[in-house]
Amino acid sequence: MIDDERGYFFGFARGTYGEVLSELSKTRVNSWRTSSIPLAEFWQPANLGRIGRLLYKYLPDFNPVCALKFFEFPTDALSDGERIGRPSMTDIMILEAGVQIAVEGKMTEYVRFADKTVREWLNEGVGAADILLRHRILKAWLRYIHNADCTGLEGFADFKSNCMDISYQFLHRTASACNKAGLKGGTIPVLLYQLFYDANDAEHIQKMEEFKAELRRWAAALKLQNMKFLVISAPVVNMDEVKAHFDGMHGEIFDTMRDESIYRFDFDATTVEAVIDTPEEEK
Repeated sequence: MIDDERGYFFGFARGTYGEVLSELSKTRVNSWRTSSIPLAEFWQPANLGRIGRLLYKYLPDFNPVCALKFFEFPTDALSDGERIGRPSMTDIMILEAGVQIAVEGKMTEYVRFADKTVREWLNEGVGAADILLRHRILKAWLRYIHNADCTGLEGFADFKSNCMDISYQFLHRTASACNKAGLKGGTIPVLLYQLFYDANDAEHIQKMEEFKAELRRWAAALKLQNMKFLVISAPVVNMDEVKAHFDGMHGEIFDTMRDESIYRFDFDATTVEAVIDTPEEEK
């Protein structure tokens, strides 16, 4: 029974996978294509052993069965102890002894539109006060990464010279992975992008590869170091079936997931890639 599997959290005490599905059903879901659906199904209890084997090369001590898995995990931007702006909502924050993993799931997002850049996000500011606030938020995200010793950037001026065209979401997801972590404290920050794709759609696969190239470019611009940045590419083999059976459904699809499978993944064809080099301490 899915409610017998513990270690899943969405802001409640018991922490079962079934409770996660119940809470996810209340979240905003635009369609069956929304990435939170395959992500939740991929990380279901029955798949944890296979996930551990997939990640073993890069995280040999990681045990996803024992790890705590917090869905829709908020990380606040803090400036002088004050919460500023909106929190970064990580799809799944996974905590276990020695690792802190921020999981970002994507499926059709990288096909349909480009990520908003830091420059574009800053230019949305209205008035001097709002623009100043946005600069403070950027500094807060960069501080989390810098405090974990996960960037080679020298400071905010260096960031503004090199990183204005990286994804703003990528920046605060990286900051979430690094917040209160770092090799010096004995916790490896891990940023994990999980990309789902239609195994029968060549264009979808091409778009995914283009997005991977963007991830590598953003990581290089941010000069990431002393952390792990992994990409899981997970093929979905029944996309047409999902569309036929679940088109028009929204959050209620998570309730259906309690009793039947929605997406089918080809675990044998699922790959894991490292975007940046393994920290010297781990080689």
